[in-house]
Amino acid sequence: MAITDWSVSFEGAMKYKYTKSLETKASYDVIVAGGGTAGVVAAIASAGNGANTLLVERTGALGGMMTVGNCGLTCYILHASEISDQYIVEEMLNNEPEKAQVIGGLPMEITHRLLERSGAVATEGNAGSYVFTDQFEFRALLNEMTREAGVQVLFHTTLIDAVIEENKIKGAILHNKEGLSLYEAKVFIDATGDGDLCALAGAEFFTGIGKYDLVYEENPEVLGTLAAMGVMFRVGSTDVLKTLEYLKDRKDSPTFEVQIMSLQDYETVVDCIQRKQMTTFVIKGFDFGGLQVYNSPDPSILILGCPCIRGNGLDPLDKSSAELEMTELIGCFMEEIRRVPGFENSTVIDVPEIGVRETRHIVGEYILGLKDILQMKDFEDSIGRGSHLIDISPVPSWLKKDELPKMFSYSIPFRSLMVKGVENLLVAGRCISATHEASGSIRVTVQCMVTGEAAGTAAALCIEHDKNVRDLDFGVILEKLLDNGVKV
Repeated sequence: MAITDWSVSFEGAMKYKYTKSLETKASYDVIVAGGGTAGVVAAIASAGNGANTLLVERTGALGGMMTVGNCGLTCYILHASEISDQYIVEEMLNNEPEKAQVIGGLPMEITHRLLERSGAVATEGNAGSYVFTDQFEFRALLNEMTREAGVQVLFHTTLIDAVIEENKIKGAILHNKEGLSLYEAKVFIDATGDGDLCALAGAEFFTGIGKYDLVYEENPEVLGTLAAMGVMFRVGSTDVLKTLEYLKDRKDSPTFEVQIMSLQDYETVVDCIQRKQMTTFVIKGFDFGGLQVYNSPDPSILILGCPCIRGNGLDPLDKSSAELEMTELIGCFMEEIRRVPGFENSTVIDVPEIGVRETRHIVGEYILGLKDILQMKDFEDSIGRGSHLIDISPVPSWLKKDELPKMFSYSIPFRSLMVKGVENLLVAGRCISATHEASGSIRVTVQCMVTGEAAGTAAALCIEHDKNVRDLDFGVILEKLLDNGVKV
């Protein structure tokens, strides 16, 4: 296939038309756009199930937010809304982890391999509310696993456009130091986070809060509102036990506060730090609000979050301004943090590219909504589970963390990965077909891996059975996922 008249016109004082003839550079069974949290797992699943797979990533690292984004991994276990219930879940996790964990498959394999190489901290060796990681070890592991699976990785390459014929993507136009190139595939997976490939293919989407959201019904003026962008940054030369001793029984700011996902009280946090187990807590009372503190495999390094800035991650000027503002904001954070014992000599090790929580929500064959999650709906085409609380803003005024059922988890339908109107395209990660409110639970790292594994597995099975995405019997996908240890 060749593109003989690909052109762009700029309106204004000058019109510019660009035409370039492109021959096909290479052909694959499956092309995955985006090598971040969802994309790298999608590619490993696709290639591991026999498909000739290309993984396209605009940076030079795999894993995205869970590696270079410092976000760690969450969430593997049933969610408890109260500390008393959390004790029950963690007792199950320690004694019968299969009962507590809602995750299996590739996400769990990746986690266990990372723990085996001392590249993460967990809960008694098990994956719990959080697993925080060593950035280099995690990147090295993902490189290793893509090689093992036979994935062709193309770093420093940007998706530019899609070639569409009869509701199918025939090829992706990519750009790197060689210039523009055309790559063909039979099945495509959009794991860009922003749904870039879906948008280029003409798929329907909405940004931020949509008309499917319950908060829109409560207040239509919030239509289009996006979640804030933020960063998790790493700080070294810390003494967290000294900090905790200072915070013990304090009544004046700053004070210790329980983190709402881990639900670990003060004594538990201290115990976990001493035994080098995963833990997290909040220091409350700074001028900027609360500071989330997460430990890491190196006891002197902490991950801190999360300074936030409102903006549109699809707007280059908006995002650029946010990057500049974030540097200043973290400088202000550090001025206050260094006044706390244990942080006196702390230094910023790295600040990643700003994390975009929300942009496009792709419209699929099913739009996962808040009611589905709160009612713990079990879908017949479930490809995995989630259990994270609804961590996004704004949400309906009636929604609080205690609205979540006890021992909370829900299923994720395969139809939310099937892009409406494009026959050979699947979507994985935070831009799957879900509402703003539902994305507050589905966008976290482990659930992005879950959707990535499902998309990659389905794509490979489409190749094996010579079927389009919609023509492949879901039972075939389910059987393969269950064989691979996925919990649905």
